[in-house]
Amino acid sequence: MIPSTVILAGFMGTGKSEVGKLLAETLGYIWLDLDHEIEHEAGCTIPDIFASEGEAGFRERETRALFRLGEQPGTVLSCGGGVVVTPQNLEWLIKQPGVICLDADAATIYARIGQDPNRPKLQGEDAKQRIAELMMERAPLYARLSAHVDTQHFRPSEVVEAILSEFRNRT
Repeated sequence: MIPSTVILAGFMGTGKSEVGKLLAETLGYIWLDLDHEIEHEAGCTIPDIFASEGEAGFRERETRALFRLGEQPGTVLSCGGGVVVTPQNLEWLIKQPGVICLDADAATIYARIGQDPNRPKLQGEDAKQRIAELMMERAPLYARLSAHVDTQHFRPSEVVEAILSEFRNRT
């Protein structure tokens, strides 16, 4: 059975936005991007929030938005890659029946987003090294999410089919 709310988690660049849009269209749901919603509420970009409020300020905004948007029926919610670093977010996500973690390796992620100036966590450093470091830090957190779908060698439509299969195969 398809949950009334689907939440896509996973490292940045795993395809949460692209897959989320397509999944929402397939299901007849509304697609929401958590980072876009935070930007809309703040009236500025994520890099601007990081610059003015620091990561802690951004994470507070992220938690409020996640809890508000993550239970809206008929929604596919694509989360930012760091949503799992806040313990209360991770514990909440673990309990949600519609959470899917999208996975890809560091090389694939770098190819997709390594030069993106809108990724505050990758600025000012060697992006390849920073991706590898962040992935190692976050891997145990993502591992706690019960359902995972690989995105690195698949088209978005194939990832959507894998997600739907995951839900259909649950008892």
